Amino acid sequence: MTKNKRTHRHGIYKLYAPIYDRFMAPSFADGHSKMYQPLNLKSEDHILEVGVGTGISLTNIPDFVKVDAIDYSEPMLVKARKRQENGDYVAQITFQQMDAHVLEFDNNQFDHSVVAHTLAVVAEPEVVLKEIIRVTKPSGLIVIVNHYKDKKGIIGTLWNPFRKRLGLGKHVDFKQLIDTCGLELLSDERVNRFTTHSKMLVCKVP
Repeated sequence: MTKNKRTHRHGIYKLYAPIYDRFMAPSFADGHSKMYQPLNLKSEDHILEVGVGTGISLTNIPDFVKVDAIDYSEPMLVKARKRQENGDYVAQITFQQMDAHVLEFDNNQFDHSVVAHTLAVVAEPEVVLKEIIRVTKPSGLIVIVNHYKDKKGIIGTLWNPFRKRLGLGKHVDFKQLIDTCGLELLSDERVNRFTTHSKMLVCKVP
């Protein structure tokens, strides 16, 4: 599918941006607080975060790394930049509005990458993950955090079209996606205390 035929359901995030931190972010807090831990960050590591939203996850990053943080929704990024102005971050962070399907970075630019609650809301998850792999160095890690069930079930099948329209994500078989993209799955663990279906998948780039 070509870029201009993709359907980006980002407009709804104009409505979510003002309420995201209060009403949505708490359900993601465990994943956000843990997703940088598997990276074993070293001084001057360069990290990519895809789908940074309002930037609440970046409060967990130490001051000795550099981060490029992207999101397709400018209203969400406005909130993230405001956090930066308020001194909520200690790391060196660059925010950019960008389509994750076409990352504007060089091959092998980042030591590691993280993507939280984003692959399920993009138009083409496989395209996005392959782009993340492209810009991540060989043997680097990619951490994926997302609500995840191995099977949709009847309720999930009925709810899936409405979730997509609301910008809340569709069902993605992440293990199959990881395998299709040629990543090595290192670990798979539950990370969210509010639901048994939120997981952190740690992958290694070949």
